Amino acid sequence: MMLATVLIDPPTALFAGGILALISWKLVKVNLDEVWRVGQLSAAWGLAYGIGVGWWFFFRPDWMFVYTTDTSKLPLVPLYMLFLFICTLWGGLGGLGVALLVHLKKPALAVTAFASAILGWALFLFMTLDQYTHVGTRAEYLAGTARALAEDANWLMASNVSAVVCGIPAVGIIVLQVRRMRAS
Repeated sequence: MMLATVLIDPPTALFAGGILALISWKLVKVNLDEVWRVGQLSAAWGLAYGIGVGWWFFFRPDWMFVYTTDTSKLPLVPLYMLFLFICTLWGGLGGLGVALLVHLKKPALAVTAFASAILGWALFLFMTLDQYTHVGTRAEYLAGTARALAEDANWLMASNVSAVVCGIPAVGIIVLQVRRMRAS
């Protein structure tokens, strides 16, 4: 049931945390406190990301669950709370894991962990690419009548808003870390 965008979103948060750890390389390689800071900032971004994609959870839930189930019978609010927790956790783990490997002077393993997160994300996307490119109800998708994403004006508007909701915290966190690296 859960092979869905709700499965691709945690790996997105995971590799975003890894990106922050790699950006913060200079800080985390010498200071364990910075490893924890990267984990916390990555978790914060994972939460922001989960919030940023929340519109789909409630307004295109069949798409969010990649048409694997009829979401009209699911308790979306509790599931969304769980989803936010998981995105936060995975974001934090991505940042913390890669940063810790950098701190432990295992750069090849840090890069491998990061690359593995991206490959996992790409695998999920590949497995569900057709579902991701069509929007409608489960019945519409199974009947072959779900529209292409570009035909759903609300989906496109939500994508633009989501980019801002996810992008502003990402840019802010990166700017913070870059400034901290320059100051050190």
